[in-house]
This record gives sequence, C-alpha cells and structure tokens, in this order.
Amino acid sequence: MHDIQVFISVTLIVTDGVINFITLTTTALINLYYVRKEHIDTGMSNYVMKHPSLNYDDRKRIDMFLASRIPISAPVAAYIAWSVISMIAFPAMFSQIKFYHVAVLQVVIPVVGFCNTYATGLTDWSVAPTYSKFAIFVFAAWIAKPGAVVASLLAGGIILATLHISSQAMQDLKSGHVTLTSPRAMVAGQLLGLLLGSVVSPSLFHAFQLTTEPDAPVGSKKSKFPCPYAGLYRAMGVIGTGGVKELPKHCVEFCVVAFFVTIAIDAVVLVSQKKGWSVHAYIPSMTVIALPFFAGSYFTIDMCVGSLLLMLWTKIDSTSAQILSSAVAAGLICGEGIFTLPSALLNMFKVLPPMCMKFIPSGQEVEVVDSFLNNMGTQPIRT
Repeated sequence: MHDIQVFISVTLIVTDGVINFITLTTTALINLYYVRKEHIDTGMSNYVMKHPSLNYDDRKRIDMFLASRIPISAPVAAYIAWSVISMIAFPAMFSQIKFYHVAVLQVVIPVVGFCNTYATGLTDWSVAPTYSKFAIFVFAAWIAKPGAVVASLLAGGIILATLHISSQAMQDLKSGHVTLTSPRAMVAGQLLGLLLGSVVSPSLFHAFQLTTEPDAPVGSKKSKFPCPYAGLYRAMGVIGTGGVKELPKHCVEFCVVAFFVTIAIDAVVLVSQKKGWSVHAYIPSMTVIALPFFAGSYFTIDMCVGSLLLMLWTKIDSTSAQILSSAVAAGLICGEGIFTLPSALLNMFKVLPPMCMKFIPSGQEVEVVDSFLNNMGTQPIRT
C-alpha cells in the first residue's frame, strides 16, 4: 500500500506543479507581450494596484526583491553549459548511461524542479527523495538491459542533487524576502556553498575510505560506515527493469484518477481566480493534499491546527497577526528543533519515560504489539 501512496503523491504533486508551471509561463509571456507592445509596467506598480491593502513593509519587501532580480539570461546560459558538461562527463565516468539519457534528464529537470520548488514554497517540505525514487524506476524501465540498475541510480542521484539545491534556494529566497536581503546575495551564497561542497564532500569521502579495511569498503555491511539504504535503492532499480507490470495492483488506475482530479480542481482554482469568487480561498491545494500520503497524518493535523490558530488570531487582531505571525512560526520551528538536544541527552543517559502511548488500528497489528509487550514483561492497557 505504501508504494501506491508514493506514486499517488508523485502524480498529484507533478500534475499540480506542471499546471502551475504552464500557467506561470503563459502569464509571463502575455505580460512580456504587453510590456513590449504598450510599455505597460507589470512589476511593482501593477501588483500594488491589484493588492491595495498591502502595508508599507510588504511593499518595501516586494520593491527590494524586484529591484535586484537576476537577469534570465544568466541562469539559462549557466544551465545550458552545465547540461553540455553533464552529457559529456557522466557517460565518460559511467558507461551504463548514454548521453541521450542525460539529455532527457536535463530537459525534464527544470519542470520537475519547478514542481518541487513550488511544493517547498507552499509547505517548506522538499519531496526531492520521492522524485529520485520515481526517476530510478522510470529510467530502469526505460533502459531495461544490463547496466540499467547503475544508470537508473545515477539518474536518481542527479535528480536528487538538483532538486535539493532548488528547494534550498527557494527557502533562502523566502528568508531574503522577509529580511530585505538581495536575491543576488542569496544566490551568490548558494553558489559559494555549492563550490565548497564540491571540494569538501569528495575529500570527506576519501578520508572515510582511508580508515576502512580492504575487505569492508565504505557502504558495505561489514564496514564501520554502512549504507543501509543502498540496498533499498538498488532493489528499486531491479524492480524497475521489469516495467509497469512490476507496480502494485491497480497502481496505474489510482494514478490516472489522481491526475484527472488534480486537473479538475486546478481548473476550478483558475476559474475562481479569474471570476473573483470568494470560494477561491477555501479550495485546497493539491500539492499540500499530496504530502500526507507519504509523510503521515501528523503532518496534516499539525498544519490544520496551525491554520486554525492563525485564522482565530486574525479574527481577534488582524494587525498583530500579520506582523507577528512569522516570528511566532519561527519560534515554534526553532523550539522543536532545539528540543532534539535534551531528547538526545535523555536517550544517551537511558532515561525511560514513565509511560508509552501509541494509537494503532484494530486487527493483526494489535496482536503483534501485545505479543511483543508481553515478552518484555510489560502489560499493555487498551482503551
């Protein structure tokens, strides 16, 4: 069932992201056409006209963000250069993958990267590992010959690394927008970190290799530094070589339904935006709906509680909610992160909690848990 959940979530996120990508591209082209034809300002002044309730701080942030935007020619030229280098370098290092495989990757990555970045901007949650697993299956099924597993793992690694960088850039740009930091400075920091990582990461890996035994290389089960997920990802590649028939039963049907449901809801969103319907604010985002499919229900509950608290705060005092909500959110995130330190100390000193509670569905799982607890000498209490 988990496999079906992953594929459904990928279908929802990719479909929603592609629709937004097409909408954004079409809107940008239309705006560019009118700018060149009638010299209309589609930047800050146009946005303020559509949102007259913006306060001074928000207008200043938007003005700062747009004033130091990066010319589109720079990233496009850099990406083309990177694509050419990749099509030459990767096949030279790994004979299992061909240049046209890498070319397809470089064509797909901008669209998939937009989908992942869009999801990260909405939820602050990157699903790059899910895209990586999906890419492993797709490329293994596409190649489907000796060497397909290695090629699919390489494709998944390229997808994972690229999408991780794009999602991190989105988070940095969001922080820069709030703190009135130039987007160029944030991107420059990303590039500097990328260059440092390109040197530090291989050096650290080489240092680990020097400390291993000859019969236990890094990543093996006998090594001091095992990589348990390596076998899992390799198994994905092996399964992928069998094609669609290796998918769980009715997986394709569920994905097709998710695809059309996403298109229908996004169409309603676009129409409601165009018509100015008030129901637009209550139509859910399909990307946010997709995340609980593999992140768990706790994610949905947390976001629902947070949204209800923010809505209640806005009803009581909209001004303070607008000014202080970001600071409160940052405090909650930092507080949860800092609590990992005392939690680690409690685990280190083997401090046991006075009670343990878990909610599980009825059925065979309850019997398994009861058997495990009885063997430990602990009597479970059912409610």
